[in-house]
Amino acid sequence: MLKDGIVMSRLQAKLPDMVALAHERTEAARIELAGMLADICLGNANELSLREQEQVNELIEVLLRTNSPVLRLHLAERFSDVTKMPHALAADLAKDTIDVAAKVLTDCETLTDTDLISVIEGQSHDHAAAIARRASVNEAVADALVTTGDINVMRIVAENLGAKLSPKAITVVADTARFTATLREPIMKRPEMFADAALRLYWWVSPDLRRYTLKRFNISAGQIDRALAKTVDDLLSYHQLDKSNSDIMEQIANWLQEREAMAPRILPQVLRLGHFRLFNIILSRLTELSLDVIDIIVAESGGRELAVVCRGLGIDKAGFVSIFLLSRGARQDEQVVHPQELSRALAAFDRLTTNLAHDLLNSWKLDPSYILKTGMEGLALEA
Repeated sequence: MLKDGIVMSRLQAKLPDMVALAHERTEAARIELAGMLADICLGNANELSLREQEQVNELIEVLLRTNSPVLRLHLAERFSDVTKMPHALAADLAKDTIDVAAKVLTDCETLTDTDLISVIEGQSHDHAAAIARRASVNEAVADALVTTGDINVMRIVAENLGAKLSPKAITVVADTARFTATLREPIMKRPEMFADAALRLYWWVSPDLRRYTLKRFNISAGQIDRALAKTVDDLLSYHQLDKSNSDIMEQIANWLQEREAMAPRILPQVLRLGHFRLFNIILSRLTELSLDVIDIIVAESGGRELAVVCRGLGIDKAGFVSIFLLSRGARQDEQVVHPQELSRALAAFDRLTTNLAHDLLNSWKLDPSYILKTGMEGLALEA
């Protein structure tokens, strides 16, 4: 064919010079050869005969045996359209330094998923980030990218709508997003996001994203409550070693308050996880009593003041029993509750009405010194 003949004559006309350059060992000769090869590959490479392709690949192998950084960078730059770069060349340059590999990793279409995963697992996070920017990223490659654990790589993948994310990738990024704000919006708005993963992330995101999630997945009130319990569990487990640190516990209380998640229903859960300081801080904010006053109320052995607080917060009798028994775990000495102590606390709870509890709480807000000095004396709550 005339077209094939033109291509063949062009390659064959250049071939002696290219072979001669390949036998030279100077960097200048290799750079010139790289330019000639790029012209062939960028021109009509798809019309080369099998023998011509073999000849081109042999010359490429000569170049790849050269460890000159200048030459390798020139090779990457000379292929202005790296989508047409021969596979052998692309696979080799993809593992080079990032300044050589970046454009190849981002744009080269001859690289296979196996090539890309090999680079992700064996090269730097900058290499992985370049792959994450590809116009198309298959699920297997996306899985490899997110399991690098690199936040920047995860963010790029989550923002890349040309990437296909498996349920595994969605779960990994969503779980990481709980403690990484930059991942929350892109992963929550992914088309592959599913309800269970969205619920796990629900309480960690902004109010706007929570509204978006409710509308998109039609989440029920019961699901939201269960998600809150799981979120509190995760958050407090993450800070298990910090539970005596008042500053960090204040920050957690702020976090809960900002999300309108600070409610009496989470108090038993906080106590079960041993976060006694956080329990007192939450109780202080719910009742608007000072933390010093709450510390005394919770420590009081009879549980009568605590009964007032719980009744005033609308906590039922079963809830009060759980809170009273669990809160005793904060005591430095004997943590076992004597039956008579529980009996007195329950008697106090039973004698209280909601209105009386509110009145008592209001009086303590106005005069905190009253409870500090007199406790429950004169309040007609003795059994």
